[in-house]
Amino acid sequence: MNKIGVFGGTFNPIHKGHESMAEEFYNKCGLDKLLVIPSNIPPHKKNDENVTPFMRYEMCEVCFDCDKYKGYNIEVSDIEIKKDGVSYTFDTVKMLREIYSGDLIYFLVGSDMFLYLEHWRNYRELLEMCVFTVAFRNRNEKEINEVIKQRDDLKNRGYTVELLDNIVFEISSTELREKIKKRDFDYLNCYLSPEVLNYIKERNMYVLQ
Repeated sequence: MNKIGVFGGTFNPIHKGHESMAEEFYNKCGLDKLLVIPSNIPPHKKNDENVTPFMRYEMCEVCFDCDKYKGYNIEVSDIEIKKDGVSYTFDTVKMLREIYSGDLIYFLVGSDMFLYLEHWRNYRELLEMCVFTVAFRNRNEKEINEVIKQRDDLKNRGYTVELLDNIVFEISSTELREKIKKRDFDYLNCYLSPEVLNYIKERNMYVLQ
């Protein structure tokens, strides 16, 4: 039985915080394969700017197709990009369970979204289909305690939830997009890989409207 990790998001743009989380998810959970899945239309966010879902998919591809990740089994999946409509995690994981029948699915979720779990579509069925792995988005003590309490409550109800002891890499995607608009490349070099930054430059993405 292989361990298949699922790391979804808008990745608008994909940045070093995402990369750090992907690496820790892969290594600390002992994954055999990691699927990075850009959403088509996310249910909790709105797409904006002059950026298509396919552009976000390609940014992920250039990010993880560099020499740094040659030792990793990371695949950028278009499973949500190819679907029409809103990208619901339940639907995606259900499809992946069919594709990777017999394997164990680990689903990575940020601590902020984990606390919002009861508002997700079919969240109980989703918890039964995979191992929820919670990555902390910040080191706020109140949020950490809330996450631990919810983890314990779910485990007492028979669900499998793990906490990822990850390095917190706090970056605001909104702020990054503003810096890209202003072409503040000194700042962006600290937070975007060279491959992703070149992709954005070549396509003149996130320009002022």
